[in-house]
Amino acid sequence: MHRKKRKRIFIRFLFCLLSVMMLITAGCTTEEDDTTYTISGAVSIDGTGDVLANATISLTGAANSSATTDSDGNFSFSSAANGTYTLIPSFSGYTFDPVSTVVVVSGANITDINFVATSTGGWDTYSISGTVTGEVQTDVKLTLSGGASGTVMTNSDGTYTFDNLIDGYIYTVTPSRSGYTFDPEYREVTISGANAANIDFTSSL
Repeated sequence: MHRKKRKRIFIRFLFCLLSVMMLITAGCTTEEDDTTYTISGAVSIDGTGDVLANATISLTGAANSSATTDSDGNFSFSSAANGTYTLIPSFSGYTFDPVSTVVVVSGANITDINFVATSTGGWDTYSISGTVTGEVQTDVKLTLSGGASGTVMTNSDGTYTFDNLIDGYIYTVTPSRSGYTFDPEYREVTISGANAANIDFTSSL
């Protein structure tokens, strides 16, 4: 009789011990998931050695936010959780190289995300936009080269945009995502006094 009672007590003790261990493990996992990091960089002016203060850096992707460069041209986003982000600089009267850049936060701070600003001298700027359809639409990386460089990720509906592009230049847009091919593989676009829309791609496995 006493042996049965001791056995029941021992089983209850084991159950309580396992419950406490599960709670501790869950607490540790939650704390790890809540860990955040910093994305930082700077903006300089092409050919002058000067920095560009008060430029706006927009953050999209895993979270949406914006920051302004300080008097030293530096910017920083804190509290960035693990995920993929796109940074887009803007300032009236300037274009930027790259026009945007994609970063992936994965357990560490991201530094030296730098941009170079060039005065447009009053020139108008335009955009290139389009849609990725087919087997995959979201999280497709579009790379811009030629007259300017940059990277963006497609939105949930497959759309993308490169802004702040100077007139008269030829740009190349190339889609990519691991495991997929795209038709066409890339597209060349000449900006000629207007935005370039419907620069589209079709994805397949």
